[in-house]
Amino acid sequence: MHYRRTNFLLFIFICWLFSFSIAQPINYKLATFDQDKEYSMMFEGRLRTYILHTPLTFKNESVPLLFCIHGGGGTAKGMISLTYGRFNELADNDGFIVIYPNAVDKNWNDGRGDKNAVSTYENINDVGFITAIIDTLRIKYKIDNAKIFACGISNGGFMSCRLACDKSDVFAGVGIISATIGVDYFPKCKPIQPIKVIIMNGTEDPLVPYKGGDVMVFNKSRGKCISTDSLIFFWKKNNGCSGNPVKTILPNLDISDGSSVEKYSYPDCKNGSTLVLFKIIGGGHSWPGGKQYLGKKIIGNTCRDINTCDEIWKFFNGN
Repeated sequence: MHYRRTNFLLFIFICWLFSFSIAQPINYKLATFDQDKEYSMMFEGRLRTYILHTPLTFKNESVPLLFCIHGGGGTAKGMISLTYGRFNELADNDGFIVIYPNAVDKNWNDGRGDKNAVSTYENINDVGFITAIIDTLRIKYKIDNAKIFACGISNGGFMSCRLACDKSDVFAGVGIISATIGVDYFPKCKPIQPIKVIIMNGTEDPLVPYKGGDVMVFNKSRGKCISTDSLIFFWKKNNGCSGNPVKTILPNLDISDGSSVEKYSYPDCKNGSTLVLFKIIGGGHSWPGGKQYLGKKIIGNTCRDINTCDEIWKFFNGN
């Protein structure tokens, strides 16, 4: 009897140990943990956190900043994993700082009016939080004010667009991935100057429809968004881009990913601003070149023909 009880307890322990091991977050491929540190700060009565990646060496006296903003339900650590730590590689090579901020309850107040999100019904000042991080970093680093950028996916992409709307005097450029802007917030988007904008959206995104409409998460509406074409028209007008876009069909490097890429570059924009759309034909709700973080039945295809991190930094860095 004692023997059976011992074996039973051992079996339970092994099952618990196994479940614990598979529940741990998967480390991204870079072994740069000494450079990735989590910081906390009090902002408007809340303890807020972010991960900071500093490069191995700073190549210039003044330092560019890049915010990489997670999607709804995500985390800063998850964003590093989703991108395979590629921004960190680029930062080490080119000497810029990457900031991965964390949202309250894993959702940003992006102006979409998502009534299911704490950030919305408590009106969390996420624009203020992100700009407060910049002020904090200015104490330790000499920041290149002409090279402060933000990008994000989904909820983080909507948030990046809101930063462009509210703080075009702070951010020199934004990357909007699998996102546009909320219908209710759209009339409030009034940038005070042109800004670099790069957009990457999939035509078969099942969560954020390319043609606009309800943002659907597990059959529940999380607000309404404008179409990608409407967003492009808005930024083309705001940036004073003239003429028709230059269309480039990019090489279909992976024919098994169910997608291909058309690039539209808008020329002759004002004050050095630029506008680019990567139209992911057949693409889903994903970070091209990143992890297929959920099944295709839920988020659709992840394009493998481009690497979003590379394209974003090349665009921001003027290459």
